[in-house]
Amino acid sequence: MASVSTHGAQEEHGHQDKGPHLPPWGKQSFLFCPKSKLHIQRGEIAKIIRECQEESFWKRALPFSLVSMLVTQGLIQQGYLAANPRFGSLPKLARTACLPVRNAK
Repeated sequence: MASVSTHGAQEEHGHQDKGPHLPPWGKQSFLFCPKSKLHIQRGEIAKIIRECQEESFWKRALPFSLVSMLVTQGLIQQGYLAANPRFGSLPKLARTACLPVRNAK
């Protein structure tokens, strides 16, 4: 079985496939992907970033925050950390809960 190439036939007739038209280097936006020669839409990028942030919160920040709060409460109960005389363990637990959420983004 012989394979048929249309590329050679196009070259003989003077019709060369140059691929998609690329804008000049200075006119390309930062969203232009030269490898795939596709222009990625801003809406798609915003959707991907939003999905990544949501996944980061549910799969990393929230579990780490809960575990760190439990460890902090245990350290306060065991006497390794001193509780606030007025508010108890709430200030330390609130700080402990906010750090993983802030760092996960």
